[in-house]
Amino acid sequence: MTRAALVLLAALVAACAPLPRPPRPAAPPWQPRGSVGVGPVRPGSMKRHGRWWLAVGSHPLDVVMVAAMRGNPSLAEAAARARVAAAELRLTRAGGRPHLSARGRTTAERFSRNGLHGPVNGQSLLYTEVDPLVGRWHLTEFGRVDDEVRAAFGAAQAAKAGRAWARLMVAAQVTRTYFAAEAVREERACWTALRRDARGRVVLARIRRREGVGGARAVYASEEALAAADQGYRKAATSLVRLRDALGALAGRGPAFGRHVALGALPGPARLPLPSVIPLALVARRPDVVAARRLVAAAAARAGAARAAFYPDVNIAFFAGWNSISLGDLFNPANLAHAIGPIVTLPIFEGGTLRAGLARQDAAFTMARARYQGVLVGAVREVADRVARWRRVRRDLRTQTQAVRAAYRQEALAGQAFRSGLTSRAPLLNADRAWWRERLRAIALQEAQAATWVDIEEAIDGQAG
Repeated sequence: MTRAALVLLAALVAACAPLPRPPRPAAPPWQPRGSVGVGPVRPGSMKRHGRWWLAVGSHPLDVVMVAAMRGNPSLAEAAARARVAAAELRLTRAGGRPHLSARGRTTAERFSRNGLHGPVNGQSLLYTEVDPLVGRWHLTEFGRVDDEVRAAFGAAQAAKAGRAWARLMVAAQVTRTYFAAEAVREERACWTALRRDARGRVVLARIRRREGVGGARAVYASEEALAAADQGYRKAATSLVRLRDALGALAGRGPAFGRHVALGALPGPARLPLPSVIPLALVARRPDVVAARRLVAAAAARAGAARAAFYPDVNIAFFAGWNSISLGDLFNPANLAHAIGPIVTLPIFEGGTLRAGLARQDAAFTMARARYQGVLVGAVREVADRVARWRRVRRDLRTQTQAVRAAYRQEALAGQAFRSGLTSRAPLLNADRAWWRERLRAIALQEAQAATWVDIEEAIDGQAG
């Protein structure tokens, strides 16, 4: 019996299509090394589990974030995609397990007069078949089903990572938009003060012109400054409305939701914690990098399944039940029927289909591997670029803070001189305008600092926040 089985196995293997020589591909395990220095900042905790925006300590931001995580449409789509991939995995796993089912059929058949069924020739009868037990089981498929399961598992894990990536993108966009709204609200307050000062300069210039002290040029210049301040105010007010509407859309709500979101002051450096050094190994945990790596593993498994298709596929099928040409004696023990036997599929002459399929899967694997390496290299570059921008913005903000303080002192000196009667009101208005202008530049840099912090947290999946 053993010799016969070996002979049969040798014949099956010999009948298979010629297997190509290239080895089965494997996913490249590559993890970036080194680190990027951030600078002297307040150290941040490395155990926030991705909820990095909590470091800001803003309750209104937390409210918007909770609403976005529940109602954002893109997150719902990503979650549904992950469920579809999980169902595909269960379906693939079920394909390699034993299958049991039942079947039954009844057909009206007329037998010919000269047929092989002498007693019923020339008659119309009901042929009935009831098989309560029908089964199929994979005996061997040389790892094809296992590779298909691994491919489905990789796709499911990639979809799960894609869902995490969507959550990270939404969280970063919500935080970035919220900071922009806070900055625009402060800018609107600055433009309000500039409009007030511009109106005062217009009034002063017109009085000086009537008294013959000043000319028309000063009046026109002050009116032009007032128009510019009005334009700046309207632009800030419109931007604030648009940003509030964007917050409502990110939360999956209407404009009314965003317009009722409370806004505070932009966070300072103490509320934007980062470690002094960011290990580049954190990049390997980012969801888009994980998804790309899972897709490489899935492509490798599909290539393995394509190679396994060159071998025979052996199944065993069986059934047991009753069949009869008369309903009256259908369940008679004499009508019991059963069968069991192997079903062997031999890829002998396949016209190049298997080789073409394997070549396609190998090319897909190469493409997935190149995409993974590109995503990883791009992620490392993003971390380095954003940290460099963070350092530049912090230096510019420190310089601008000194400029704001100098403008404030200048405005204070002009106020003292005006109240002492040493100067007119014009120098005080000019000094006040200069202070608000410097304040606008400082707000823009504070927003850039907050946005860059969000960019860094996004680049490392909030692991350093």
